[in-house]
This record gives sequence, structure tokens and C-alpha cells, in this order.
Amino acid sequence: MGDLELSYKEAESPFHRMDPFSKTLFVIAVSFVAIFNSRLTVGVALFLFTFFCAAFLSGVSLRTYWTFGKVILPFIVILAVVFPFFYAGQVTAGSEAIAIHTPIKDLTWGALGFGGLLALRFLAIGFSGLTFAFTTHPTDLVQSFSRRGLDYRLVHAPVLGLVLFPSFLQLGRDISTTQRIRDLGHDTNWLTRKWRRMKHLAFAMLVLGLRNGQTQAMALDIRGYGAHKTRTFMRESPSSRAGKVFAWTFFAISVGYLILQFGSLSGAMPWDLSR
Repeated sequence: MGDLELSYKEAESPFHRMDPFSKTLFVIAVSFVAIFNSRLTVGVALFLFTFFCAAFLSGVSLRTYWTFGKVILPFIVILAVVFPFFYAGQVTAGSEAIAIHTPIKDLTWGALGFGGLLALRFLAIGFSGLTFAFTTHPTDLVQSFSRRGLDYRLVHAPVLGLVLFPSFLQLGRDISTTQRIRDLGHDTNWLTRKWRRMKHLAFAMLVLGLRNGQTQAMALDIRGYGAHKTRTFMRESPSSRAGKVFAWTFFAISVGYLILQFGSLSGAMPWDLSR
């Protein structure tokens, strides 16, 4: 499906042996700590922790992570470079002393820390999400959640995410290639040409994406994918006691950290741009 395929990778690793529910707790825990963190040291430590899990506990090569990571890296760089200009007293990791003078705005160390924390948040969540996607088979995901009483149709959403996201990326690449071959907007300036291509690309991906999603959802529903807890599963679901202990322990730590941070961060989170 191309170099940007984001799906299950067969391997033998601690994360492959963990059940999907435990890995979901891991991703949620990383998100809790990343979003509500106010210290640069904690952000760096969380990023290094998720990087360690990806590099040594997932059984997936870093080259595979980089194949997708290089696509979202420009977005993370934009967060670190642009968002300091929107700093207005939100949670940060620096002082109010002026660090850089720019024609637009003088940036304090707090503003730079604000951008750095945003970048570290997305890096940590990105690594944990990729680890989940690379080590979780869609069948195991349905089996794990349906056995916990969740209606199997509700599990279709994350399953479709794992199945369709690679197709969605490839679809965008194919449409962009077709536009370049046909030289869409060749008689206009660069900006207008880009705008026309984006409009055609967005509409085509929306329509085709909805059609593919409907087709996959109907296929899952017709097959009763996970409707019967013992009869429709084609593979044995992974389970690891060590993985459960690891996931629940990290989740408990993240909830404790969230409680400690929640009171002091009210009104000072990254989305509070009106301050």
C-alpha cells in the first residue's frame, strides 16, 4: 500500500504480546501526561519513554516509524516555531525574560517553552499512537473490547481507523499525482494553482473516503465481525500479565499526575488562547 502504510506489523515483542485494551490504556496515559504537563523535563522524559517503547519494545524498526514520522515532522516544527507568537500566559516551562527579539513580537523564554511543550506533546502522543497501530491487529482489537461488553459495532470505528487510514493516505497521494500529470491549473499563478488542486483533492478524498468507509463498515457488519465472542474470531488474542501490570501502573500514575496538575492549570492550558 505504499511507503506510508500504517497498519499491523507482524513481530514478536512485549507490545505485540499485550492485549489491545492494555495498549489503549497506555496511549490514554501518555495523552494525559502530555496534555497536562507543565514541565520541560517531564515532557522530555515522556518523549524519551515513548521513544524507548517504540525502539526496543515494539519489534518495529525505527525506519518504519520514520517513514510516517517525516510526514508529520513539519507540523511539529510549525508548532514549536509559530505558536510561541500566540503565547498569552498559558502553561509553559520558562521565565518572562526576553529571549529573542523579532519584528513581529519579542519572545520570552516562557513563549519558547510553550512551543517546546507543544512539540513534545505531539511527539510523545505520536510515538505511542504509532506503537499502538503497528502492534495491534484489528481482529484482536475487536475481540478485546467486545469481550469487555462493548457492542462490536462501536469497535468498528477504531478498526476502520487502522484499516482505512493507510488507504486514505495512499488515495491522497494518487490524486495529487494525477493532478500533476494532468497539470491542473497550469495557466494560473502558483498560489491559485495550489488552491484549485487542494479544492479538488479535498472533495475527492471526502467522497471516496466516505464510500470506502461505508463499504468497509457494511462488510464488517455483514460478517458479524466480533458479534459472537467465541465463534467469529480467527486468531488467538494476545495476553500478557506483565503487559497488564505495566499498562495499569502507568495509567494509575498518569491519573495521579493529572489530579496534581488539574487544579493549578485551570485557565492556563494551550487551548486558552484568550488569556
